[in-house]
Amino acid sequence: MKLLNALFRLFGYEWVKDETPYERQRDDPITDEGWDDLYEHSPRYKLRKIDQNPR
Repeated sequence: MKLLNALFRLFGYEWVKDETPYERQRDDPITDEGWDDLYEHSPRYKLRKIDQNPR
């Protein structure tokens, strides 16, 4: 992740850990088969713009 962040910082972005809770979807075939627990416990990341002018 450090290598990816170093590359993306050149363009003003960074990868940060997504802490939002995982929402299960009722009509998704993945949840019917029991694969949703893999997605629920695996880390997720999102790309955000680096604030150039902190207040």
